[in-house]
Amino acid sequence: MKRILLVGAMLLLSGASYAAENYDFPFTDPFKATVFGTPAAYKADLPKDDEINREVLSLDIFPEREVPEVFWYQEEFEYSVVYQEKPAPLVFSIAGTGGKYNGGKMKALEKAFFKAGYNVISITSPTHASFIVAASESQLPGDLANDAEEIYGVMQKTLAHAKDELGDKLQVTDFYLTGYSLGGAHSAFISKLDEEKKVFDFKKVFLVNPPVSLYNSVIILDGYVESVGTAAVKQTIDSIFRRLGENVSHADRVELTPDFIYRMFVAAGVDDAELAQLIGLAFRLSSTDMIFAIDVMQNWGAITYKNHEISKHESISHSFARGAQVGFLTYFEQAMVPIAEEKDPSMDRTQMINRLSLTSLAGYLMSADKISVVTNADDIILASPDLAFLTKTFGDRAKIYPYGGHCGNMDEKVWVEHMLAFFAAEK
Repeated sequence: MKRILLVGAMLLLSGASYAAENYDFPFTDPFKATVFGTPAAYKADLPKDDEINREVLSLDIFPEREVPEVFWYQEEFEYSVVYQEKPAPLVFSIAGTGGKYNGGKMKALEKAFFKAGYNVISITSPTHASFIVAASESQLPGDLANDAEEIYGVMQKTLAHAKDELGDKLQVTDFYLTGYSLGGAHSAFISKLDEEKKVFDFKKVFLVNPPVSLYNSVIILDGYVESVGTAAVKQTIDSIFRRLGENVSHADRVELTPDFIYRMFVAAGVDDAELAQLIGLAFRLSSTDMIFAIDVMQNWGAITYKNHEISKHESISHSFARGAQVGFLTYFEQAMVPIAEEKDPSMDRTQMINRLSLTSLAGYLMSADKISVVTNADDIILASPDLAFLTKTFGDRAKIYPYGGHCGNMDEKVWVEHMLAFFAAEK
């Protein structure tokens, strides 16, 4: 509560919008908000899956690339297109860390934009194995500026491909951009790149719960695992699911909705420390998936066997077990920094950390009226100075809700109304 009051005072001074009328998100606990998301009664009224025009398309971006057999199912890059069948603006939507184009948050955004009259192209995060294998030239995600260049190229290729595949069903008038979590940070860098390249000339850019410093956010998330160790986290998860199983076994009817899962977690007595470990484990698994893909594609031999062709039937559990001990910070220290220093001898670790931060774009973000940011005062990936940076940099273009955790309120009614109002407003 002290943190929220302090942030509220800063926002009053900065001009940023802190509270929203009728905002009634039910979870004031940031860990519950992050894990459980928005309960059905509080969600925006969005179309059902079969009520929108949506196609999943695949594109062979690197036809000459030999994809290892273990990635046989990711030889082509998949993405989704939501289309209006009439002239309409198009929103590019970028997934968060380890996220795919078809994740729950991405689909919720698609439905909201479709209902409001937009086309949408949804793109998997460059930290996901499918992007690393099928869409990345460097196959070294994490450097936000380099990621942005690769996503920018993929955006152009998917747009051209979608137009070829859909014909007159996809007619684009203007371009908009959004992304959540890491995808929000990527969107800021993509917008800056587009100012130079002028391929899309985005009308509006909407950053959803972005990390201000990727390095600091990773320390926070990895800390939920590192503070107790992976073995202890596994014991905690086993305990949680054992208690959940006991409650489920007594349920007359099991329907795996977010509301049902929340009730089961409450009945099982899962506390904040355990929820934090679940969040940390989810992030660690995303990092492990990323590191495994990098290691195989680069043939580093860090967690897999060097020069060993992994077949699609071979168990990779031993590699994932080693990868789970690594984490993103180790990847940063032992791969990203040395590679950056090799390319540019003037680069050092401190400069590299700054490159992975919105602070490196502070001047641009402060002056770019078309860019807005939305986050929560209790976002668990933000360090103490981060909210101050966002409010100072964006001013009244920042909307900061009092609670909602990390992306927990993305489909809440007032949240969706604010997002669509921002896109619809004249510049």
